[in-house]
Amino acid sequence: MNLRDPVEYIETYFKVLSKANERGIADLVPMKLWKPQKYYIENRSHRDIILKNRQQGSSTGVMALNTHHTLTNPFSRMSIVTHNQDTSEFLLQTVHRFLRNLPEELRPEIGWSSSARITMPKIDCYIYIDSAESKAIGVGHTLNIAHLSEFSRWPERKAADLYAGISQTVPAGGFITIESTPFGRGNLFYELYNAAKKGELDYKCFFFPWWWDKTCRALVKEDLTYTKEEEELVKHFELVPEQIAFRRLKIRELGDLFYQEYPENDVDCWLSSDISVFDGTAIRRYLLQVNDGREITPHLTIWEDVIGGESYVIGVDCASGNEKGDYSVASVIRTRNMKQVARLRAKMPPDLFAQELFNLGKHYNEALIGVEREMFGMSVLRVLSENDYPNIYYHQDWDNFTGTPSLIPGWRTTGKSKPEMIATFGKSLRAGELITYSENLLMEASSVIWDTEKKIKKPKGAYDDELDATMIALQLCQERPIILERKVEPLVYARW
Repeated sequence: MNLRDPVEYIETYFKVLSKANERGIADLVPMKLWKPQKYYIENRSHRDIILKNRQQGSSTGVMALNTHHTLTNPFSRMSIVTHNQDTSEFLLQTVHRFLRNLPEELRPEIGWSSSARITMPKIDCYIYIDSAESKAIGVGHTLNIAHLSEFSRWPERKAADLYAGISQTVPAGGFITIESTPFGRGNLFYELYNAAKKGELDYKCFFFPWWWDKTCRALVKEDLTYTKEEEELVKHFELVPEQIAFRRLKIRELGDLFYQEYPENDVDCWLSSDISVFDGTAIRRYLLQVNDGREITPHLTIWEDVIGGESYVIGVDCASGNEKGDYSVASVIRTRNMKQVARLRAKMPPDLFAQELFNLGKHYNEALIGVEREMFGMSVLRVLSENDYPNIYYHQDWDNFTGTPSLIPGWRTTGKSKPEMIATFGKSLRAGELITYSENLLMEASSVIWDTEKKIKKPKGAYDDELDATMIALQLCQERPIILERKVEPLVYARW
């Protein structure tokens, strides 16, 4: 027996309660690791964040791993903080069960224990368990293992304060594990997970979909004729009929909340129908078809190259180019079928972005380019104009002084045009009229929510630049007729 091997140690020595039988009686059984538990144990790092469904066993798995580490490493200081007192008490009982059922030669001497703390004086270790409901959480200043459970359901202020303290208390060689089911986008768990996913936070992301949970199955009472969505799930994830039956059962019970309680991916699980701007069901359909496209440069992605004689539009949202700021994005739409065929997305100075945009527009049959004219858009428009780009969108305004219409270069996002942009994009999603394979676009669309004044806003740390660029492009599609007889030969660039 290798006592340092956590999988072998846990499955050999730790005991847990089985599920109750038909008489309501549970048994004490060896802890056989479930798929997500074992995967995490074998792949953990020093800073981890786990997104999973409820009752998947992640909390128990993380706790077992940390308990093993504590028992085999003297001077360990282990902390577990949950979202409520009942869960804390359950986990404390589970730890006690681990300890008292160890073989005598491995069982540590317990110095004293309370409702929140267990000490083991001979190996100079302690385990501290508490809940975010406590008025005072005393995690101490010498932690080297911290487990934050169901983090999305912690009170906002408590989550921020405790995370700030623990992230500075646990040394680089220690372990911090944050795990939770999703609970909307207005919380610290959402922000941390997505920052880690984008590489902005030095945490390793783990996502466990509901079908990794062996208990998520139901009896198949009739022949199942799969929907298109179900066919995609079966094809990509090899789901069996019992899992599809479980999915249907839970969707009937929970409605849209199914995707939060039983995540299928780490994008749409954050949706909340009451505050989401765009239809989560429609976004989920699109997510089944995403692909990475062809990366021509680090900034340019192509899903479909130019077709001679076709008409294209490019919506553009510009930023400063600052590394800590927003992206500048150009979204290319083929007008015949409203297909997003390419995307330029970069953090670069507006003049350099304008040069890339110029080349992109020329390549796509001198596409109509609509640049959001506010702020840095004026710099981009100036470069396009100085280089004689032949197809810039002009906004028609009314000159009150002369009483005549005037044309102003660029797209204007106003209190009147913004609702139209949102409505057009939302309708295109629901009807399936927009064709897109961009996961980033769908992620941005799933992130935006209504605030209390019914204005669109994005969560902290999220972007909406590709969304804005694509909404502009769709408006250009509406204003520009499809010209089938146009005979513009596509320009060919060697690098493409």
